[in-house]
Amino acid sequence: MTISHEAAAPVVVRLEGPVAHVFLRDAAHGNRITPVARTALPEALALAAADPGTRVIVLSGLPDIFCSGGTREDLTAEGEARTPAGWDFVRAAADCPLPVVAAVQGHAIGGGLLLALYADVVVLSDHSSYAANFLTYGFTPCLGATHLLPTVLGPALGTEMLYTGRPYRGRELAARGAPLNIVAHDKVPSRADAVAARIAQAPRTTLQLLKQELAGPARELALAALERELAHHTATLSAPEVRQRIGTLYPST
Repeated sequence: MTISHEAAAPVVVRLEGPVAHVFLRDAAHGNRITPVARTALPEALALAAADPGTRVIVLSGLPDIFCSGGTREDLTAEGEARTPAGWDFVRAAADCPLPVVAAVQGHAIGGGLLLALYADVVVLSDHSSYAANFLTYGFTPCLGATHLLPTVLGPALGTEMLYTGRPYRGRELAARGAPLNIVAHDKVPSRADAVAARIAQAPRTTLQLLKQELAGPARELALAALERELAHHTATLSAPEVRQRIGTLYPST
């Protein structure tokens, strides 16, 4: 059963027995973290998890773009220090009560990479690009990035990605020892489905309990990182040089 609220919905849910699928498909906006997507993704994952037949969820994007990060409007929005608009979006897989396998076939940039790495199991393409490009625009990382990348990818590689901001092909991450599933581009969906099917052999309640045990401490560490990051992130976003970079370099929606 496929569920979407409208024909052009940016997120689609497909309930297919023990393995449900959630698709980011907002091609018009490059699968950016738009206001609509920020609401739609957590709702879609919650809907999939609420179905009693679901045991695991596969989260996918478009073949060429998994998620290309936040919008220019969010970055340039005025206001006092606050939790960034994309927090609930990038944390959606981690906050889901069931395990989520991220099938990251297309490029994942900025907050889009964080969305992928917050999943329980990650499958990347050897061909696509993955970047934590916050410093490219001059602002410090946020959304728990300073904890997440070194933890998931390893301290040396994760720290390097944050400092350089450059894109890394999946094959380079594999050669650098990134402990993720990195496969040929056209094999990403099948590998993600195979991992999900294996996970789905366990009882639903057992998977829920294990997710609680694993996600609880990880969430506390991510929140602590966010609290450390927020003041610097807000301050750098307000700097004239950074605002100029964002206006000049950052893609518009």
